[in-house]
Amino acid sequence: MTTNDGTAPGAARLLTNGTIHSTAEPYAEAMLVEDGQVAWLGSDETAARLREQREPGTIQEEDLDRALVAPGFVGWITRGIAEGDPGDLAERLDAVAALGYSAVRLGLAVPADRLAGESVQMLASGLTSSFRTAAGHPLDTYPVVQLSGLQDVAGASGLKALNELLSLLGENEDIQEAAGRPIAVAVSYAEVEENLIGVRTWMSEESRQLILDVSEADPADVVDAIVGTHSQLRELRWTPKPDTPTVLVGFDSPHREHWEQLLNTGIHVLARRPIHLATALSVGVPTCAAPPEGESPWQLISDHVHHGTDPASVRAGFTAQTRGAYRSLVGGQPESGLLNPASAATYVVWEVESLAVQTPNATVSAWSTDTRARTPLLPYLPEPGAEEGSLPRWKETVIHGEPVS
Repeated sequence: MTTNDGTAPGAARLLTNGTIHSTAEPYAEAMLVEDGQVAWLGSDETAARLREQREPGTIQEEDLDRALVAPGFVGWITRGIAEGDPGDLAERLDAVAALGYSAVRLGLAVPADRLAGESVQMLASGLTSSFRTAAGHPLDTYPVVQLSGLQDVAGASGLKALNELLSLLGENEDIQEAAGRPIAVAVSYAEVEENLIGVRTWMSEESRQLILDVSEADPADVVDAIVGTHSQLRELRWTPKPDTPTVLVGFDSPHREHWEQLLNTGIHVLARRPIHLATALSVGVPTCAAPPEGESPWQLISDHVHHGTDPASVRAGFTAQTRGAYRSLVGGQPESGLLNPASAATYVVWEVESLAVQTPNATVSAWSTDTRARTPLLPYLPEPGAEEGSLPRWKETVIHGEPVS
């Protein structure tokens, strides 16, 4: 049996006449996808010989028409636990994939008062249904429960809702099976500040990732709290494991010393808007980014490139939303977010106007680079309001070798 174009089902996919963003083969023009993996990268000339060596019908060629093939981005969407039919979630995941994302944190918003009485069973059913819908979608989803409404956390019963949630997630097999991955828990720093050590200890004991929304907090206060509780956790031998780092969402500071204090505390920072990314990365704090739902990932990269006081390179902004983002996920694999031989064939095809090695200072951006530098090219992103150029335009998302329609 063959398809309409004469190829057999399961045929390898050969992409040619484009630019493949790969750290292993920075100047690759072609890529072979087979069994959900990147099987080969190289030049169009070699691709032609490779095609000739294959049996007829076993390889499907796709002319990229000079498009860019790059790893997919990691985004974030939030859904209320009682927010209508889970089928709506599938539509939102489709829309996210059509913006160039291949993976997302899926945050399910849970009010603390739902973790008491008869509401618990309904909550469990809602979590299971939403996670099951997400697991059935081609997009890779990483589950998060966003707990809100915690009050008087310094008191003996202040963290009861968190305790109930951790018990539910740890004991309910239906929720665990539907999620398919370890479930992270997100809380507001403002709600747990008075008992942050209690929250961090419980989460470490459960080997569950803690995500702290610090977007409304004073950066200096956050740094002091993180450093202080980290020292306490070390004394208690409950520091978070490397594969479940604590993630600060919305942290930013113009002061380098704040970033230096966060270094080696097991903290990752996740930006939802432009931050002092160049400073964070120069210090060495693991930093990633995920734009608001519905926004092109290239917009946030452009915002970082043209940041008024702390501009970053396109490469830094791109990595923060791809490979860096995967590293902050629970169990994120080092090879995720890369297009190299033997890696997963998860990628996005982009129509671009020009490619470059664009540094923060546009006057030294290089459009024609020395091949010995082996620096993969990325789209040139003009300053906001500039007449020339535009953001890359999405053409296709492919996850584990399968196009997402």
